[in-house]
Amino acid sequence: MIALGIEGLGLVLTIVQRVRARIFFRSQLRLTRRYGITSDTPVLTFGPELELLIERAAKAGHSAKFAWTSGSTARPKRILYTKRRLRTVKLAYADFIARCCWALDIKRTSLYVFSALNKDNSLTSMLLEEKGMPSYLSSLQAPYRVHCHPAMQSLAADYGATAVRLWILAIANPGILYSTNPSTLSTFLDDLATEWERSARLIQDWCRKPEVFDRAVHTIANRLESRGSNRRLESIANSNASLSLQVCAPAVQAYICWVGGYVKPFLDRLAARLPPNRYRLIPMYSMSTETLETVGYFAGDKVAFLPLAPRVLYEFIEEGAKHKTQTLLTANQLQVGKTYSMVVSDAYGLRRYQTGDLFLCTGFVADLPDLSFMSRRDLEYSFTGEKLTVKHVMSMFQRLRAEYPQLGDDKFLTCVPSHPVDEPIPHYKIVMVNGHDENVGMPVDELATRCNDLLSEVNREYKSKFVSERLGRVRFVCLSQGDFLVRICGSQQSSSWEAQFKFLPLYRSTWESLSEAGQGTHQSSENPGPG
Repeated sequence: MIALGIEGLGLVLTIVQRVRARIFFRSQLRLTRRYGITSDTPVLTFGPELELLIERAAKAGHSAKFAWTSGSTARPKRILYTKRRLRTVKLAYADFIARCCWALDIKRTSLYVFSALNKDNSLTSMLLEEKGMPSYLSSLQAPYRVHCHPAMQSLAADYGATAVRLWILAIANPGILYSTNPSTLSTFLDDLATEWERSARLIQDWCRKPEVFDRAVHTIANRLESRGSNRRLESIANSNASLSLQVCAPAVQAYICWVGGYVKPFLDRLAARLPPNRYRLIPMYSMSTETLETVGYFAGDKVAFLPLAPRVLYEFIEEGAKHKTQTLLTANQLQVGKTYSMVVSDAYGLRRYQTGDLFLCTGFVADLPDLSFMSRRDLEYSFTGEKLTVKHVMSMFQRLRAEYPQLGDDKFLTCVPSHPVDEPIPHYKIVMVNGHDENVGMPVDELATRCNDLLSEVNREYKSKFVSERLGRVRFVCLSQGDFLVRICGSQQSSSWEAQFKFLPLYRSTWESLSEAGQGTHQSSENPGPG
């Protein structure tokens, strides 16, 4: 009955969305007047002027909360979220899932979200915050909502997040998995494959001595229970070798995650663990903590991403153009094959805010541009004027992978500036984040030299600074994902990295300052979705 209700809701919401697409340009004109946007309104990046607008909007609203984000920025941003705005984001998320189930004919509509089991002050945590035990029907449709219950928090502390997630998945047997960052789902599946004994320990104890578990845990299990759950739990408890997701949660037929930007290594890992002929990958819409940027639009079994979020005014600047009001374009002025930076205005303090996100216009659907996220426009770092950009780094990584096949497409590479206090000149570290710290036999010194040569080829200023000894030689570092997260986030935040961390090809803070910030202050990220 729940599935039929969601499919019916998906049909209704699809009709509503098509109507909204037809009146999009009239709505944009109304928002221009409502927000007081004129030809003289300047384009702003995040800074004192925009922060003042956000503070004014907060005073005018009720029950104002703030989500913190740093993402690719040097310091956290404070973004206003009223109860109404949180509700709007939640509804946008539910709207996408319902339309997805209807358009793709997904029969088992229950959804498991790989959200962090620890609370923080990120937008994701605010969206998933629960008060008490979720209702019975909510638990059946969205089993991840039990994460916030103290009993689940206690199990996670005793057994680890992977074990708790496996327990919930085996009992609930959802049809769809949702992970904002594909790295979160990839890490979970890697844990099952390589650390089965630890991952299955909770289920083993649950099957062999259920009486030791708190009454609340039994209540949650009863609410999540689905057909065949006892058989699945026994199979996991009695297995000495890792079992596939198809055995642990056989109803899963699709997974939703972010596919834009720099996540290809994790998508490749997922494709290996979740074969495309068995599991469908559904790309998710684009969202930052500042605003909902695009909305999924299903045309048959194809999904497009349109600038169709409610009460958001969209403008665009072509990549490479000067960021002036005279260069601003409306959605119908975009051209297929060109890349644009998105500028947004809304009712929560954003006025012609330059998001810094670059989108490729891949075509037009319902007379609106289909926008594919490409990269951040402002990712660069400079010690002595070399202005190393994300394009330089990505070009270097592409050449490096072609020359050294053992790097593999499924290993994440990133560049972090570094200036140790006991060294006279700075340098860049190229870090290979290698899932489970396998011994891959990397020729570290050779790779470091080649990275240095490639950066010198793509950036003449870098070469000049290196030759004149104002920059030191590149250093190549191999780290497990856990060690990398601890280094960048700090040990306290690394346990909740799913909601707070973004894997980037280039960081704008030094290796040393990132570690210090992670140890002492909150580091969070711009989340492309509420997962």
